[in-house]
Formats: sequence, C-alpha cells, structure tokens
Amino acid sequence: MSRENVEVVRRMYEAFHGGDAQGALAFFDADVVADASRRIDGATGRGPQELATIIAQWVQTFEEWREEIEEMRDHSDRVLVVATQAGRGKASGVEVETRYTVVYEVRGDKITRMTLYGEPAEAVEAEGL
Repeated sequence: MSRENVEVVRRMYEAFHGGDAQGALAFFDADVVADASRRIDGATGRGPQELATIIAQWVQTFEEWREEIEEMRDHSDRVLVVATQAGRGKASGVEVETRYTVVYEVRGDKITRMTLYGEPAEAVEAEGL
C-alpha cells in the first residue's frame, strides 16, 4: 500500500501547486490532524478547514511564496516529504528560504495526519522512521 500512499501525497501537492486549494483539501480525511506546532507558532488543528487556515496564515505572511519538493520517502503508512520554501516577508521585505519536512499519515486514499518538522533528521527521530 505504501506506493499508493506516496501517490496520494504527490497528487495532493500537484493540486496545491496548481492553485487548486479545494482539490488539494479533498485528499485529506474529514478528521485530519494538522500539527504545525514545531514550525508555525504552536499551530494545531483538526479537519480540512483548520488545516487550510493554518497553511493560509503561514503562506500569507510572504510575498511571492514558493515551495519546491526535494524528495518523498515511502515509510509504509507514512510519507516523509522534504521541501524548501522561499519568499519575501510581507512585513519585513526580507528574502527567506527554509528547508523543512512534513510527515503525512495515509489511510486508504486519505491523509489522516500532517506533521511539520525542521530538518529530516528531526522528523525521522520523532516519528521513529
């Protein structure tokens, strides 16, 4: 099942990067847990709408925000994604580039949990991967 899980995550990113926020949210379970507490001001939420709010609040702090997926690693029911985001802060005007990691738990064809981390080693240790 793990290859299919990577495909679910890849398709979600394809929709998101293509500007289809609703299409991207369709890949998340109705009770998805979004844990960005290690990355975004302690933000956590449950459900697609709270997930969308967390992501929107973060992305909207930037001008010209962009994200590049470096790799996706298959870990059975979890998919580890290493990405780099960049942009210019709206308030500061400072160019920012940061690398981070997201671990997605997938059940069936839905993402049930999304947890953001810093470097991949942090995610690997915390998740026991």
